[in-house]
Amino acid sequence: MVTSRRLPPTSKKPPTNLLIALPPELVGYIFYLWLLESIYPNTAYSHSQLPVSLCLVSKSWRDFVYASPLLWSHIIIEASRGAVPTLHALQKRLQRSQTAPLFLDIVIGEPSDRDALRVLFAESSRFRHLTLSVLDLSWRGDIPTQGFTQLSKFTVHTGFQVLPHVEALSIIFSSAPRLRYVKWHSIDDPGPVAVNGHQLHFLHLTVVDTPAARVLDVLAACPNLRDVVIRFYSEHEYIPMPVRERILLQELHSLVLDGNRDLTGVLRSVQAPLLSRLDMHWRYFSGREDGLEALQSLLAYSPHLEEIALGRFLETEDGLISIITANKNLVTLTVVSEPYRKGLIGDKTFKFLTHEGHGDCTLPQLENLVFRNALDVPDEVVLRMIASRIPPPEDPEYSSHSRQACTLKSVRLDGCRPMAVETISRLEAICQESGLKVEGAFVNGN
Repeated sequence: MVTSRRLPPTSKKPPTNLLIALPPELVGYIFYLWLLESIYPNTAYSHSQLPVSLCLVSKSWRDFVYASPLLWSHIIIEASRGAVPTLHALQKRLQRSQTAPLFLDIVIGEPSDRDALRVLFAESSRFRHLTLSVLDLSWRGDIPTQGFTQLSKFTVHTGFQVLPHVEALSIIFSSAPRLRYVKWHSIDDPGPVAVNGHQLHFLHLTVVDTPAARVLDVLAACPNLRDVVIRFYSEHEYIPMPVRERILLQELHSLVLDGNRDLTGVLRSVQAPLLSRLDMHWRYFSGREDGLEALQSLLAYSPHLEEIALGRFLETEDGLISIITANKNLVTLTVVSEPYRKGLIGDKTFKFLTHEGHGDCTLPQLENLVFRNALDVPDEVVLRMIASRIPPPEDPEYSSHSRQACTLKSVRLDGCRPMAVETISRLEAICQESGLKVEGAFVNGN
C-alpha cells in the first residue's frame, strides 16, 4: 500500500542581508575592490562621487557606506574654476574618509580653483598617491604644499607646453620622506625629481626636448632605483655626449628605454650589475650602428640579464646574433623590426638557436621567443629549431635539470608567411607532446 505524504507549504525566506551575514571588514573590502577596479579607472572627473551609487540599494547599505572611510579615500577631481560643484560636498567627502590614506587624481586647469586646492592640500599629511595634471601653477605661493608625510607615489603631467615655475614642485618632493615611486611626464626640465632622489625605487620619465645629459643628472641623484622607464619625445639634432664616468645603479633590475639616438648616451653611462630586464624601442632610424655599440657596452656590465626586448633597434642579423651570444642567461627574447627589412631575422639566426646533439645549449635557459617582422625563413628551418629545444620525453640522456633548462615554452612569429599545412600538423604534434605554446602569423596566417 502506497501512502502519500503531504508536503509542508513552501515559505519564502527573506533575502539574506550580506551586511549581517558577512564580517563588515569583508563587505567593506568587496565594495572597495568594486570601486577601485571596476569604476574608477573608467570614470570621468565629474563622477567622483561614485560611492553614493552604493547608497541607493537600501538604507542599511547607505549607513554602511557612509561609515566606511576607505570607500571615500579615492578622489578624482578637476580643480579648475567652475569645475567643482560645491566646496561643501568636497569637504563632506574628506570628512567621511576620516583618517584613511588618500589617493588623489587632480586636474588643475587654467585658471585654477584655489579654494578647492586649499581644501584638498589641507589634508596633505594623508596623501598616499597623488597625480597632478597641471596647466597652471600660479596658486603655488598661496596654498601650502608641504608635509606629505605618507606620500609614496607621485605623478606629474604638465602637458606639451612650458609650465612657468615648475621648480615649485620641488617642495612636494622635499617634504615626502616616504616617496618611492615617481612619474614625470613633462616638456619641462625633470630637475625637481632629483630632490631627495636617493629615496626613489621606481622612476618613469617621459621628457620632451630634454637633453640626455639632464636625464643622466637625475639618474645620478637616484642611486637606489630598481625600475626605470625613460621615454624621449624629441626631434632636435643629436649632439654626442662627452664621455663621463658610469653611473652605478646597484639595485636596478628593470630598464625600459623608448626614444631616439639620445638613448645611446644612457646606454654608455649606466652600470647596472643586477639588471635582469632590458626593453628598448628605437623611434628613428638614424644612428643604430652607434646604438648597437652602446648597447654592447651596457651589456658588458650586466651579466645577469634574463629578458631582452629590442624594438626597431637592430640593423643586421650579425648584430642580433652578437646580442644572443653575449647573454647566456636569457629566458625571454623579443625582437621587432620594420616589415621591409627582410633578412634581419633569417636562417642564420634560427640555425644558431638550433640545439644539435646532447651538448650544451647555446641559450640553455631560453623559454620564450618572439620575433616580429623581417622574417623569411623556410618552414623546415623553423621546425628544426623548435624541435631541437624540446627534449624527448623518454630520453634518459637528459636529467630533469637539463630537460627544464633546454625546453621552449612559447614561440611567437609575426610578419612572416604562414607555414604549410603539413608542417603545421607536425608542429601541433610537438605542442601536444611538450606543452609548447605557439602563436602568430606563421601558424594562423593572420
